[in-house]
Amino acid sequence: MSGAGDERPIFAPDPGGVAAAARCLDQGGILAIPTDTVFGLGVAAGDRAPAARLARVKGRSPLQPVILMAASPAALLPFVGWTALAQGFGERHWPGPLTLILAASAAGRRLGGPGTIAVRVPALPLLVALLEQSGPLATTSANRHGEPPVTSAAAALRALPLIDAALQRPAGPAGPGIPSSILDCTADRPVLVRVGALDASALGLAGGDHGSTGSA
Repeated sequence: MSGAGDERPIFAPDPGGVAAAARCLDQGGILAIPTDTVFGLGVAAGDRAPAARLARVKGRSPLQPVILMAASPAALLPFVGWTALAQGFGERHWPGPLTLILAASAAGRRLGGPGTIAVRVPALPLLVALLEQSGPLATTSANRHGEPPVTSAAAALRALPLIDAALQRPAGPAGPGIPSSILDCTADRPVLVRVGALDASALGLAGGDHGSTGSA
């Protein structure tokens, strides 16, 4: 199914649609995807320069970070320096709307990061099913830089003419439309870089463990 006057496909939120979306990613496509929070964009983490490709689609600087999403923490291990601190937060809040910043491995640095990488294990079953087939994805929100997030596959295609296809959100309530919280775990003490779907209290942080609350 595609929008009127637009030949780019919108894949159905069923096993056949997930398989087609995974093939699109495997062939180098940039895909609009539903997430736990805002609608996103994904490109296979193994592709060449995924951060630069996503930046071009969004009209932003290629130095802007991306979030690496995977179906499980184990799938993230080749890309990060995993720590006991990160493991603790992952066990308590994954799958879910928490992004952790960790030291990047050589594979993680190839995603375009500055020596660190943001990672997340989402909860939405449809997205998990896609990640299980596609492998980890470099992701960002599906909107032009500086504009509000979009809430549907069709809206993503309208807003971003350079993406290749979209995966429709499953029936039922949409995500909360609030970005994930971002927690920097590169030092001994975690720092809440962005307050999103989870606040400091929900994360069990002391009052001083705050950074900026601006969006990425």
